[in-house]
Amino acid sequence: MKKIIQSILILTILFSGVTASYSQDDRYKLVIEESFYVVKSENTEKFLKVYREKLYPFWSEMQKRGIIVGEYKLYSQRLHTLNPHWTYKTVVAFKNYDAVDKWLELRDVVYDKLFPGEGGYKAPRKEIDAITESHWDEFIREVPLQK
Repeated sequence: MKKIIQSILILTILFSGVTASYSQDDRYKLVIEESFYVVKSENTEKFLKVYREKLYPFWSEMQKRGIIVGEYKLYSQRLHTLNPHWTYKTVVAFKNYDAVDKWLELRDVVYDKLFPGEGGYKAPRKEIDAITESHWDEFIREVPLQK
């Protein structure tokens, strides 16, 4: 019995070391999407309303489903330059590129579950596009600095 317990303990220690190193390597597989929006000042409240009421709950559901890692976040610039390039930026971290594909596959189903009869994920996006002067997405990833 003592040998079985020792074996289980050794396997547990070895397994925890493997999962810890796997998690470290796994962070370089994250796909971070930064979406930038240029919004006129008269439309900022409407923009925030749509994001808070329609898109934040959607991304929270994607987090619960394990599609994204961490929280969905919205930023504004603290100090504007003379010519701000963007008004708002959203940041979402996907586990990997497979999760991005899964998100594309599930987005209308999830949105319809949260907001039945509203036309799927494209409905709030159209609302945002109507009040946005410019929009672009950047998919970025962390590059390991140490080997």
